[in-house]
Amino acid sequence: MILDLAGDGPLGVAVRAALEKAGVKVRSASHGNDDLFGSACGCRAIVYAPAPNLLTGALSPKPDVARMRAVLGATNAPPGVRAVVVVVPPGYDEEIDALKRYGVPYVVLRTPPLVEELAKDPALQSSKPVWLPRGSKMRIANADAVAAEVVRAIDDATGATLDAPSEAVDAAEAMSRAAKLAGRNVVRTIPKPVDTVLRGVGKLFGVRPPPVVSLHEQLTRVAAV
Repeated sequence: MILDLAGDGPLGVAVRAALEKAGVKVRSASHGNDDLFGSACGCRAIVYAPAPNLLTGALSPKPDVARMRAVLGATNAPPGVRAVVVVVPPGYDEEIDALKRYGVPYVVLRTPPLVEELAKDPALQSSKPVWLPRGSKMRIANADAVAAEVVRAIDDATGATLDAPSEAVDAAEAMSRAAKLAGRNVVRTIPKPVDTVLRGVGKLFGVRPPPVVSLHEQLTRVAAV
């Protein structure tokens, strides 16, 4: 039995599907559960995502050492949890430090935002076309590939900190892929000099850029290659 604390987003859905496909029984709970110890009884491993939405977690990190300590306390549930797999975006070093000091076998998977999360972001729900500049690379991951790595890590918890499977792509291309995944083929890519001109004209006429432009800029900072 595996205790799943990966949430209800694309990551959690993919992790549960991968575990069930591997023939592993899964018990799901929230890491805000008051009885994590009870939830962990009979479980051999815990899969924990401090930011169940990796995109949100990367853009606005909210590490919580007390939350991690509650998860670690649950590893003492009988017969004893033998591994903790943590899927984490940048910005959660305090929690990872607490994990490493505790002594339980673990694997940390450093994971960039998922394309599936980008596809669900409100900024990409508009039907209006938008142009984004090419030239800034970022890392992006796929939920199924990360979930497969989680399944492998459960039986290989050697205290390693690893980079989850991901791809380095142009940030504008990542946004375009996400929009297509959401069924909205609205993101176009353009050279940076053209973007500079368009933005200048937009400012001249008081046109505010759409939310997807702000999301693109944030991603080029937090998930940059």
